[in-house]
Amino acid sequence: MSDNSIWKELDRRSFLTVGAAMGAAGLVRSADAESASLLQGAAPLQAIPFPQKLINTEAVGITRKTHDEHYELYKGYVTKVNEIRTKLAALGAPDATKANQTFSDLRELKVEYSFALGGVKNHELYFGNLGGKGGEADGAVADAIKASFGSFDNWKADLKATGIAARGWVWLALDLHDGSLFNYIGDAQNTYPIWGAVPILGIDVYEHAYFIDFGRARAKYIDAFFKVIDWDAVNANLKAAKAASDAVKAAK
Repeated sequence: MSDNSIWKELDRRSFLTVGAAMGAAGLVRSADAESASLLQGAAPLQAIPFPQKLINTEAVGITRKTHDEHYELYKGYVTKVNEIRTKLAALGAPDATKANQTFSDLRELKVEYSFALGGVKNHELYFGNLGGKGGEADGAVADAIKASFGSFDNWKADLKATGIAARGWVWLALDLHDGSLFNYIGDAQNTYPIWGAVPILGIDVYEHAYFIDFGRARAKYIDAFFKVIDWDAVNANLKAAKAASDAVKAAK
């Protein structure tokens, strides 16, 4: 598969992420209906091919070895998503008498499904916005950052501080309702999701994303990240998110 095909696939997955947000707003079928269809004969989730543009980050110190290890971790999440889907399907029709908030098979599978699927979506977003020319944002995202943060430098300082404060992830996301951008913290693959907000840029700040190259120096890794952001990818994500935002506003 060519690099162009890879990024078309990433765009497709970004669109599906936006579609999920629209579903939460009542614009597409319910999440329960979507989950049911996924578990009834849908093809297994497939990992995206290794994105070759990631090797462009070696110039700033994020090495191919780190990406190779990171990609294998990502594939593990894909495997677990498919495993959990199979086990959920095997449970058959939901039985409320067997569900329990302290422990039950249904609770355990659904909680860990959110972690595994978050690991897939988060890493595809992260891989997609790496390997670019970095520097200041351009295009529509530059205007959106200025509108929400006052300036690019303000946004950059906030993202770096948020990345140091986070335990696992940071996402720049568009609020579908008011059109604002915000840097959200995630301490795990599935913590602190904000309904009605679509991530357009993500940075993995788990130690596995930088320890091989930077040791404990997370701040240096974040500085390197800024030098290789693919703003074309971020602008494409923003375009899709804005389309969802327009649909939300039109539905009010």
